[in-house]
Amino acid sequence: DRLPAIVAGIKGADPDITLQAICTRLEAMRERTPRGRTRWQPSSVKMLLERAERLGLMPYESSQNQM
Repeated sequence: DRLPAIVAGIKGADPDITLQAICTRLEAMRERTPRGRTRWQPSSVKMLLERAERLGLMPYESSQNQM
């Protein structure tokens, strides 16, 4: 699954970015949600950040900053 890596990359490039701003960026990239939709919700981004942290794609501390 590549979505956790994409979200981790966005967060890594801008550690102060908000969940809503990540949603906007994913929509601009035309990335589909895990359910195939075009509109992203902050809760979906939060889930992917948590998954990225569990997979070791980002430090635990940076994923907790926005929650």
